[in-house]
Amino acid sequence: MTNTIQHVIRAADTAIASAYLKVFNERAALMSFLFHSIFRNEEEMSRNLTDPLDYTTVAKFRRFIEHYLSHGYEFISPDALLNGLAEDKKYALLTFDDGYLNNALVLPILEEFGVPALFFIATDNIRENKCFWWDVHYRERVAQGASAADLKEESLEFKNFRTHEIEQRLIERFGPNAMRPRTDIDRPFTPAELREFARSPYVHLGNHTASHGILTNYSPEEIREQVLGAQASLREMAGVDSIAIAYPNGDHSDAIIDSCGELGLKLGFTVKPEKTPLPLASDKRSLLTLGRFCFHGENGIDTQCRTYRSDWLVYGKFRDSYVRLRRGNVTR
Repeated sequence: MTNTIQHVIRAADTAIASAYLKVFNERAALMSFLFHSIFRNEEEMSRNLTDPLDYTTVAKFRRFIEHYLSHGYEFISPDALLNGLAEDKKYALLTFDDGYLNNALVLPILEEFGVPALFFIATDNIRENKCFWWDVHYRERVAQGASAADLKEESLEFKNFRTHEIEQRLIERFGPNAMRPRTDIDRPFTPAELREFARSPYVHLGNHTASHGILTNYSPEEIREQVLGAQASLREMAGVDSIAIAYPNGDHSDAIIDSCGELGLKLGFTVKPEKTPLPLASDKRSLLTLGRFCFHGENGIDTQCRTYRSDWLVYGKFRDSYVRLRRGNVTR
């Protein structure tokens, strides 16, 4: 039932956006975008080594960049955002979560178009050459013939635990080698690869906590350890002092925001699909709760790009209500 409702709402947003953009000019705003894995092609995706998440191939990513450039958007770096944005322009900020090696596939496109991107790194996975838990769950359960509904239900349940607890459950269920990467498709960067990647002027690194910990499941002291641990590892591995954090799974609270601000982070990103209006709010809290749009496999990339440009969308409100209903009063 939920998938049906989601499909109907997305279809409505697509129709509304098509009509809206024919009549109205888009408002000046910042649009931030979220990607995870990048696949060379559809065949690579079909191998089911990772949860496809955004269903994004290199070709689709190129189309995404071309679409927003052709509609007057300027892609900016996190530093440019902090330095201030003009009130009458349209901006895009490109982000990637987790630290997959396959993110390096987009570097030639970033260089070709002169587009910067912010890559949020879960540092323990890189230091330990460890798969991300959702990929292990997806890979193993698909091999067992699990339905899409079962996968979603089980994943939601896992998200109520700390990362080490999730990983232990997966190891107990699927064996001691469950967390080991199978190919370059599902593995994270190595520290040396991340260091080399970060040398590009188009690459900016951000904090995604040490273990991709969903911070609302952690104590205040553990939250600080997750954030500071990632900061220290980014400094050690790539010589980077990050100014930005992406809250794993988008989950955050007032206390988490305050803690991140106190630890020196200036930008924070959720997964709430919404534009940030201009001029930017001057308070620190607004800059630590920026929304992001994430692509999916239900519609073509051009359709999704056009839909997200609309200044009136329903899906974000539905998603918030659904998450609150399923997982309690978690801020997204």
